[in-house]
Amino acid sequence: MRINDLVLGLVMALLGAITVLASRDFYTLPRQDFGAGTFPTLIGSLLIVLGLLLALRGWLRRGPLFVWQGTVAPSRTLICLGAVVAAVSGYVWLTPLLGFPVLAMAMLTVLIGWLSRGRWGLAVAVAAVVTLLIWLGFAMLLHVPLDLGFLEGVIY
Repeated sequence: MRINDLVLGLVMALLGAITVLASRDFYTLPRQDFGAGTFPTLIGSLLIVLGLLLALRGWLRRGPLFVWQGTVAPSRTLICLGAVVAAVSGYVWLTPLLGFPVLAMAMLTVLIGWLSRGRWGLAVAVAAVVTLLIWLGFAMLLHVPLDLGFLEGVIY
């Protein structure tokens, strides 16, 4: 099923507004410019702005709100769902051993390559860029430690 961008944009803007409203009551840290609500407020604000832009695009195209494009085999849906659950479980169990950079790169490569039906070059490229961006965002920008696993002895 294809859902019009108007509907998706409005849903995203609504979720962003709920996020901003919910994060208003988060506590602030003493002597800090940023509190616990800063990151959710930023994400919620971006959801509102980008959701409204998506909704405007859908409104200007004036297409049907929902279009049925064909069926997806239930087995394919269950296999994809199982793959995502297995990836999350594997991440939880294997991160202390292998570390975030190696595990994220490997998992993203396998999932993207499999879900894109064998476009492995694209999978490796996207996995490398996404792993780097996540590392820079969390480890460097937000100072959230990501486990290095066996790479800790190599890097440090």
